[in-house]
This record gives sequence, structure tokens and C-alpha cells, in this order.
Amino acid sequence: MSLSPTRWARLPLALVALATALVLAACGGASGGAAASSSGPAGDDSLTVQLSWFSNAQNGGWTAAQTQGYLADAGFSDVKILPGGPNVSGIQLLASGRADIAVTTAESYLQAKAQGLPITAVYNEFDTPPTGVLVKQSTGWTKWSDLAGKSWTVAPISLGWQWVQRSQNIQFPTQNFNGTYAAFFASPDGVVQGYPTNTVYEARKQNIDVNYFSYASAGFNPYGQILAVTEDYAKNHGDTLKRALGALSKGWTAYLTDVDAATKANDQMLTDNNQLAADTNWFTWAGQRPFVIGGQGGKQMGAMGDERWNTTIDQMKQMGALPADWNPSGPLYDNSFLSTEVMPQLDALPDAPAGSFQGAAPAITAPTS
Repeated sequence: MSLSPTRWARLPLALVALATALVLAACGGASGGAAASSSGPAGDDSLTVQLSWFSNAQNGGWTAAQTQGYLADAGFSDVKILPGGPNVSGIQLLASGRADIAVTTAESYLQAKAQGLPITAVYNEFDTPPTGVLVKQSTGWTKWSDLAGKSWTVAPISLGWQWVQRSQNIQFPTQNFNGTYAAFFASPDGVVQGYPTNTVYEARKQNIDVNYFSYASAGFNPYGQILAVTEDYAKNHGDTLKRALGALSKGWTAYLTDVDAATKANDQMLTDNNQLAADTNWFTWAGQRPFVIGGQGGKQMGAMGDERWNTTIDQMKQMGALPADWNPSGPLYDNSFLSTEVMPQLDALPDAPAGSFQGAAPAITAPTS
């Protein structure tokens, strides 16, 4: 299955509408009234964060920032951390003024920028994206070439599988992921997109051993989970943003390194998401930490750089996911709102509580990228 060079243009009408909304908001609206996004959804003592998915360990920094009181200490008396889902667009909610900060992927963010949306990235939560594909160990498949010609089940929003075709010079048919791994568990030779955390653990509970292939190991390594704001919000609410991201960094530090803080946050997630299994979430907590930290141990938490962004832009252009002649206008990212909090080191991480999940803990090693 090849990628159309005009794939990036499949969303233009929606994104152009969003761009128009953002521009009008920045200019005070078509009638010259007060700008909806100038004050955000509420005042500077409030904060609305739109997650990309339902509450789970992937958003542990935000939950810990709440449960540890860091957001309250930073002056926020009204905090809304809204669940995402398959039909929720954080970028759209930024455009409508219903969110101050949106969690999104680097790929979706860049495609929105290419359509002219005045947004900017202000924080990166996962240094290495954990997305990849899994196969059953019983297949004996251990390298990318083994997966050529097999049927892959993938999420269309992810571009990693397309980069695998290009970088590994292999081809394979694909079908869209429907949100459940039941078909993969039942198939003797399936290839499914997933994570080395919750997906691996769900397979374990089915008594299935799997091999994980990260897209990063094939050379596609965008920032894993970025936070976006409108340029207008960054300009007019810089102090608010600094306070929020400072609290978030403290939250991530606590969630990664303090079992008591992680326990409190994980308990809150079970309240926020009644579909969440406690043991799966703890296994995810244990396994995702190397991906959050990546190569950033001891470095400024949340920081981004030109080289990484430029590589992702170039790769997306090669895949036709961005127009070949596009160059960003306005700031692509802005590290100026970050605190001085540094990322913990991998060797400083504690074990999960005894009995919090079945079987052995995931290895705490730097992910391949």
C-alpha cells in the first residue's frame, strides 16, 4: 500500500476553518469584539488542558501535578483536565477557545501548522515515541524484513508504518485498527500497531508473548507527545503558561520517581477513567518511563530542538504527509516557557509496588532510536 503524495491535503477544509477561527480570534473577531482566545477559556487562575486520550499513565504528569498540589501551588484555583478520545481534536478545541493547552502528536501538529493554524509547541512529554508494531513470538519474526508482505493493522493517524516501508524497502497491505486487539490475539500471524506497555501487558494476560518493533528503531522518531497552544495565548498569557508548565514538570518528576506520588495519581486515574484497569496502568507506568526520559536524563524537562523538528518535517515531506514546498511561518516551538526542572536519570527510577501487575516488570533501558 503506497502513500499518496497529496495525503496531507485530505484535511484542508477542516483545518482551514480552524485557521480562520484562530486568526479571527487573534484579531478580535469579524465584528471587532473582544478576542475569545485572548483570555483563554477563563482567567489566569484557571487552566483547561485537553488530553489526546482518556486518563491513563500516559498523562501521569498532569494528574500528579493535580494530586500533589503543584497546580494549586502555582496559583491555579480552577483546573480542568479534559479526557480525549477517538473523536476529540485538541487542536480544534484550541481554535474554538475551549482549551488553553492541547496534547497532540508531532505529526498532527505539523499538519495543522502547514494549513496555516497559528499554534506553537511549548512542551514535549515523551522524548521517544513508544509507537510501533507487535507480533507473536511464535511467528519467529525478529526483523523488519520478516514483516514484508504480511497484513498490518495500523492507526491511520500514525505515519511510522509508512516510514518503515520507505526506510526498510518493504511493502505490506494494511487495515485500520478498530480499537481492540481481539483479532490480533486470535490470529497466528498478525502484525498490529501498539505499545510496549499496555499492549504487551494485555497480550500477557492472554498468555501470549510478543515481539515489539518500534518505529523509532526504523528511523522515524518525532517528538512523542507535545503540548500546543495558540500563538495568541502564548503572547498574552506567558506567565500563566510558565506556571502551568512548571507545575507539569514537577508532576512528571514526582510521577516518574516517587511511588507514593504515582500511587496517588494512578488512583485518581481510576476515578477519572472507569474503563482503566489498575494492573495495566501500573505496567504502563513501569514501561513507559524510558520513553518519557529517552536521551533527556539530566537535561531540561520538556525542551525541544531544531534538528529533531527539521528531521521530522523532512521525513513527512518525503512521505507526502506535508507539502514539499512548505516552510513553517511563525515559531515552530518555544522553550522559553519551561522551568529549570531537569529530567530524572533512568538509573534513579524505583520499582513498581509489589503485586501491582502480573509477571516481570518491563526492562528499564534506553529505547532504541
